[in-house]
Amino acid sequence: MRDKRKNEEERISELGELACRNAQFEAAEAECEVTERALEDQLQFLQTLVDTIPNPISYKDTGGNFLGCNKAFQKRIGLSKDEIIGKTSYDLFPKEFADKCHKMDMECFVNPGEQIYETTLLYADRKVHDIIIYKGTFTAADGTLAGLVEVAVDITERKKDEDSLRKAHDELEMRVVQRTADLARANEELRNEIAERKLAEEALRKSSEKLKLFAYSVAHDLKSPSIGIYGLTKLLWKKYHSSLDEKAKKYCDQILIASENVVALVEKINIYAATTETCLAIEKVDTKEIFQILRDEFSTQLSIREIEWSEPAVMPDIDADRIAILRIFRNFVDNALKYGGKDLSKLTFGYAETEGSHVFSVTDDGVGIKRKDSDKIFELFQRIETSRGVPGTGLGLAIVKEIAEKHRGSVWVEPGTQDGSIFYVSIAKDLS
Repeated sequence: MRDKRKNEEERISELGELACRNAQFEAAEAECEVTERALEDQLQFLQTLVDTIPNPISYKDTGGNFLGCNKAFQKRIGLSKDEIIGKTSYDLFPKEFADKCHKMDMECFVNPGEQIYETTLLYADRKVHDIIIYKGTFTAADGTLAGLVEVAVDITERKKDEDSLRKAHDELEMRVVQRTADLARANEELRNEIAERKLAEEALRKSSEKLKLFAYSVAHDLKSPSIGIYGLTKLLWKKYHSSLDEKAKKYCDQILIASENVVALVEKINIYAATTETCLAIEKVDTKEIFQILRDEFSTQLSIREIEWSEPAVMPDIDADRIAILRIFRNFVDNALKYGGKDLSKLTFGYAETEGSHVFSVTDDGVGIKRKDSDKIFELFQRIETSRGVPGTGLGLAIVKEIAEKHRGSVWVEPGTQDGSIFYVSIAKDLS
């Protein structure tokens, strides 16, 4: 009886111990399930993370068999994950590319670490792409080499851009070389042109000197004989006028007029030469006084022809060559009186100014000048149709132009509002 009871107690103890172990097993099993779910969730997260990376990613074991990949890798070669896992590079890629992959894989396994190289690959779209492959080995939990991870970066567009940039650079260099050659050629042509121009300028200077000497010589040689002819003709007219017939008297008149014209021409030539050669003597000039001198000088003609003279009440003092300015307005007035015609009745002087110039004007109501002749009249020895039959040398306005330009100004003419003409001359303000 005692033995039976002892056996029962031992059996109850064994059952309790068994129940305890069972409870421990169930707890361990539950913990394993939690761990497995956690691992599954982690693997799912890692796969999702890898799939979101746009670059193709794959990993292999040490035998070269694919263990996994992301969606970008599947898309690149046009196969599903099930068709990739367990396969080697020789199963998925052309032999030439597979050989290179296998060689690089083996090198990576022999020398564990990272590896980078550039290659080309035929994608599923049947186009060859340039890629850079990044490889790195990984180990198992015990530290032994387990395989490698591979990431591919497509650099096709970058290569195209680099190629385009290189071509653009080469083209730019060619253009620079061509442009440099063009500039060198242009510089050489310019140097030649400058040399030729200097020769031409020197020749022109010598020619101008000769012409000037000739002009002075002619002017000097003509003046005395012309005055002599004029004096003798005048004496002939005075002493023998009553003895001459009408034809002889007419000849005397023509000789007097011709000799007067020659003397006037000589004087104008001398004035023009002096104007071109003489330096300006800049001083403060009272233009009101200039007009007073001219009004007194031409008073007899103005009175006889009943020509009205009008000028502003206030006129400025200007910095200029006094004799030259007087010569400008004397020519303007003389031309108006000569060529204005019998209906000329008024001379009006005006003044205006710009930021850098004094601008004077002389308006007449005479015959006027056609617009087509407005530039011609300022050239040497140029006379227009309306001046036919009026004595003149064709130098007066050329002298005015020369003086204006030496004063850093200009001269021009415009038709009057009704009749006549308006002559303008500008003089720079900063000549002092």
